[in-house]
Amino acid sequence: MNVNFKVLWFEDEMGWRPSSERSMKRIIESHNLVPIITWKKGDEGDAEEELKKEYDLILMDYELRGTMGNILIKKLRQFDIYTDVVFYSGNYNKMVKALYNIDEKGMNIEPVDGIYFSDRKREELFPKLQKVVDKVVRRMQDIVNLRGVVLDNVSGFENQMQNILVLTANKFSQAQIKSLNEYTKNKLIVPAKNEYIRKIDEIESNPEALKAIISAPDYFLDSYKKARLVGRVIKILVDEYGLVIDKKYNKFAEVYYNEIIKYRNALGHAMRSNEHADREVFIGEIDKTPLIFTEDLFRQMRASLNEYQQVINLVENSFNQI
Repeated sequence: MNVNFKVLWFEDEMGWRPSSERSMKRIIESHNLVPIITWKKGDEGDAEEELKKEYDLILMDYELRGTMGNILIKKLRQFDIYTDVVFYSGNYNKMVKALYNIDEKGMNIEPVDGIYFSDRKREELFPKLQKVVDKVVRRMQDIVNLRGVVLDNVSGFENQMQNILVLTANKFSQAQIKSLNEYTKNKLIVPAKNEYIRKIDEIESNPEALKAIISAPDYFLDSYKKARLVGRVIKILVDEYGLVIDKKYNKFAEVYYNEIIKYRNALGHAMRSNEHADREVFIGEIDKTPLIFTEDLFRQMRASLNEYQQVINLVENSFNQI
C-alpha cells in the first residue's frame, strides 16, 4: 500500500460521473489517501486489460449498455480478480440474481468473494462505499505496510532532495553557491570531521572496539544533513527568487526531522508486543514517549507524507523558473 488509493469505475452515464467522483474522493481523502479514479464505460477495447491491473477497489454499474455488465462479471471470475468490487443498480434484485446465477431453482454456483451490492440511489450507494473503503483501508493498515509506506516515501524524498541540490549547483549564481559552500563546510563538513576524528580516537582507545563501532552513526550526508542543506536552498529561493511557501518550512530540516525522520527511524526497529490482549504494536520511543501503532498514527503519517511530497515537489519545480 502507498498513499494512493486507486479505483476502477465502470459507469456509462456521463452526467452522473462528476458529482459521484467528488463524493468518492471525499471518502478516500478522509483517510488522508490520494484518490486516483479511472473511469470506463465498459465497452472500450481495453476494458478487459484494465481489470487485470492493480486497483484497491472496483465499482461497477450493473446496468451498463448492452450485456457488458454480465460479461464483466464473468471476466472477474475468469481473471481471478481478488480486488473488492461494489456493484450497484437501479434494479437491485435483478443484479443479485444475475451475479449469483440465481434462477427459479435457487443458486447454482458459488458466490464470488469480496463482492458488495448497493442500490443506485446516492443515499444508499455512498454510505455503502464509505463502509467498503473503511474496510479496505483497515485491512491494508498493519505495521509492515506502515513501515513500507514511510520508508518508500522517505527514499523518494531523498532522491528529490538530491536532485534539488544538483539543480542548485547548476543554476544558482556564484554568490549564492559561495554562501552554500561556506555553509556546507562550516556547518556540515567541519563538525562532522571533528566529531568523526573524536569518535575514531574514542573507538581506537576503547577495549570494546566492536561494540563502539557498531553504535557509530553515519557522519556524512545523511537524511538530516541533506534536509538542512535543502533548508538553506529554500531560504535562497524565498528571499531571492520569490518562492511562496508556508513559513513553517523556514525551519525545513527541523520539521522534516520531527514529522518524518523520527518516525522512519522508529519504524525501522518496530516490534509487536505480546503483552496486550488487543495485539498493540510497539514501534519504539520518540522523545522518550512510547509509540504505539494505531489507525490514527497511520492516518497521521499519510498526511505528513502527502504534505512533504507537495512541498518537495514545489521546491524542485521552482528551478524550472530559474
